[in-house]
Formats: sequence, C-alpha cells, structure tokens
Amino acid sequence: MESIKPDSSLPWIVDDLTFPKGTEFRGKYKGYFYYGEVSSGALMMNGKKFLSPSAAAMTITRSSVDGWLFWDCKPPGASSWINIHTLKQIK
Repeated sequence: MESIKPDSSLPWIVDDLTFPKGTEFRGKYKGYFYYGEVSSGALMMNGKKFLSPSAAAMTITRSSVDGWLFWDCKPPGASSWINIHTLKQIK
C-alpha cells in the first residue's frame, strides 16, 4: 500500500488570500522577532502547522491577538515585508 505524503509545494490559502510556498512570515512581540514560512498548505513555525494567522500569533503571545495585524510577510522574490492586514484590505 502506498502512503500519501503531504505536498510541500501547496500554497497557504486563508480568507481568500493565497500565500505561495516559501512566503516568509515575521511577527514582533516584546522586542523579539518570530518567523514562519509557508509550506504544505499552511504556515509552518517551529515544526508546527497553523491554519490561521491568529492561531500562530497566539502561540507566541499566549493571549488573544489579531493575527492579521501581528504578521508581516515577504513572498518569494520580494525584497520588503508587508503587513498581511494591508494585503487583506487591498484585495
């Protein structure tokens, strides 16, 4: 029997926004930056898979937070970071 492996090339699609594989995520909390990257159709951070920006942010802050305001992203090939809430607004 053949096992099904997750497709690491899948983009992360959340609230009708598509983040391609390899999109970097960065959030700042209490003076420190935290990083994640899109892989296997989700935001991956420290080996854990997150399906929403807020769920990933809450593991860092340990409290309720709007992940759309917390995270900046940098798609593959981009040179600058942009807040994902901004992307949601211009969509």
